Amino acid sequence: MRYQAIQQRFVAAFAVLVFLACAAPSYAGLQSHAFATHRVVFQISNGSAQEQELVLANAANVLKYFGPTKVQLEIVAFGPGLRLLLKNNVHSKMIQSLHAEGVEFAACHNTMMKLHLTKADLNPVSHVVPGGVIEIMRRESEGWNYIRP
Repeated sequence: MRYQAIQQRFVAAFAVLVFLACAAPSYAGLQSHAFATHRVVFQISNGSAQEQELVLANAANVLKYFGPTKVQLEIVAFGPGLRLLLKNNVHSKMIQSLHAEGVEFAACHNTMMKLHLTKADLNPVSHVVPGGVIEIMRRESEGWNYIRP
């Protein structure tokens, strides 16, 4: 009887672990951020080359300072800033490099619709969010630091 109770508890605990693993957000190809002590969301809403370089350089500097296991970064692009995430952008190699270090790139679906863009028009490392401002608000509500270079 006692063995049966232990077995039931084990099965229940295992089921909870499986549920949590499945329910957790999936960032395929990104490093684990389980030990991140800092979380930063960057806004890019300006389409100028200088602004694009600035946001990428800022993200790279934060990543270099804290290290990829201690910081989680997301760059959210909307409005004219969405140009940063177009697949033919001159900064594509830098974006790929930052993504390989765990930086996430979010593209605003509202801007995409306005500009008649599809996921195929974007850098393949980017993911689409319903709205850039909404994504920033969501991240801030989760305790992320907000940076607009």
